[in-house]
Amino acid sequence: MLLEKIKHLEIFRPKCDSTKEVLHAIADLDADISPSLPFLNAELGGWDYDAQNHVLLLKLAAGKWITLQSRQIAIRGCRDLEEARALVAWITSQVNEIYGRRESITPRYTGQAGLKVMEILKLLPMTNCRACGYATCMAFAAALREGETALADCPPLLEDRFQEKRAKLQEYLAAYGWRALDEDVNSP
Repeated sequence: MLLEKIKHLEIFRPKCDSTKEVLHAIADLDADISPSLPFLNAELGGWDYDAQNHVLLLKLAAGKWITLQSRQIAIRGCRDLEEARALVAWITSQVNEIYGRRESITPRYTGQAGLKVMEILKLLPMTNCRACGYATCMAFAAALREGETALADCPPLLEDRFQEKRAKLQEYLAAYGWRALDEDVNSP
């Protein structure tokens, strides 16, 4: 077990605007978790990873962010104390569980933040058909980059005539560890 306990946990409202209805949490750790970061990045789909400075940024649903550093975890955007404590417990268990399986995981040293909207756009059908729910393919590309939609949400991309583009797009996204990949996107 890499991480045995939290030395100190502070849960607070943002100091710059204490009227916000969200909480942040900072947990000081009893161990250096930097050896686990490339494995966590691979398994949890890190948004951004700075291997040199040992910082991993995870983007969760509903505007929540988790930043992991060598001896600290910061969580932004919790609804209440219960959720803040639950997220700290979840991420600390993930550190230990994933690090325990590190021999079977290929570490990843890149993050999804490197994805370029224009590169995604080039690999879309460019029909602006709105079938995905977005006004343009550019808007869909931006949402795809952010993990707010999935490849299967673009019906034209599932057509046989766009099979090559779909394969290239999947390859591009996978290179950055994009986590919203649909397993069934190849079988329309």
